[in-house]
Amino acid sequence: MQAFSQAQKSKDVQKYFQQQGRIHIVVNASRDDVILPDFLKGDPALRLVLNCRMPQPIHFFHDRIESQFSFSGVLSLCVIPLSAIWAAYPPELSMEDGLMWESDIPDVILSTLQQMESEASSEEDERFERAEVSKETSIPSKPSSRRSHLRVVK
Repeated sequence: MQAFSQAQKSKDVQKYFQQQGRIHIVVNASRDDVILPDFLKGDPALRLVLNCRMPQPIHFFHDRIESQFSFSGVLSLCVIPLSAIWAAYPPELSMEDGLMWESDIPDVILSTLQQMESEASSEEDERFERAEVSKETSIPSKPSSRRSHLRVVK
């Protein structure tokens, strides 16, 4: 089942890349199986740009992406397992407007996101409670929570 889901993810990333022409992939570069230059290792939310105009080919395999990426003008072989990619989005947009693979999000990122959502929810509840207490003539309504535009791919 895992091999099938990674093969499907490869197709999804490749199709999205072809549609957009230029995307950021968000990689968990703290994993040992991710091959990148040493100075990029350790970041659970490393953003790499894939551009269809890159002179070197980008190879999509059923379980990984491989290419010679340029960092400060120096080419480096990079091998990125698909399970290390947890989001993809166009650089001119925000991450919320792209794709996200929930099962591949690193735990440290998940806990940070959950904490941010919890804090935002608490602030929203507090604003709503203050609005209910106020004696204004208009009846305040609870602000709608901002919903993500991410398309979660399972």
